[in-house]
Amino acid sequence: MKAKFSSLIIFILLTLLFAACSTSEEGEKNTTVIVTPAIKGNSASLKVGDILEIQIPTIPIEGYEWQVEDLDTKILTQQGDPEYVKDTSENSAGGMTFLRFKAVGAGKTNIGLIYTNASTAGDLALTMKTFGMSVEVTKAEEIY
Repeated sequence: MKAKFSSLIIFILLTLLFAACSTSEEGEKNTTVIVTPAIKGNSASLKVGDILEIQIPTIPIEGYEWQVEDLDTKILTQQGDPEYVKDTSENSAGGMTFLRFKAVGAGKTNIGLIYTNASTAGDLALTMKTFGMSVEVTKAEEIY
């Protein structure tokens, strides 16, 4: 009986040890940083593996969408297409557009977004709507 109990304790301890070692590749949990436009400008600090989610209030114009104009893809990569969610409250004329980026490398970069009609032949049809921010990505701390 004592041998079975000792074996069970060893099994539980080994299971906990392996679970603790496999939380993530960087050893830390990745987070999502949410940014909305601010009057004084925006910036964010991320670690490699984190997600940056930009939420932009949008009143939709047919054929127009938020597009990335400036992005260093060695530091951030866009995750999917922009997603528009309509505000269903009474008297609302718009909603929120969500753009997501994954931090893939360390460094500093800027993100530039424009609200444009990409379907126009040749030149982009622009509006006055733009968004820009700075982002710094650091390597996740290693656990020894």
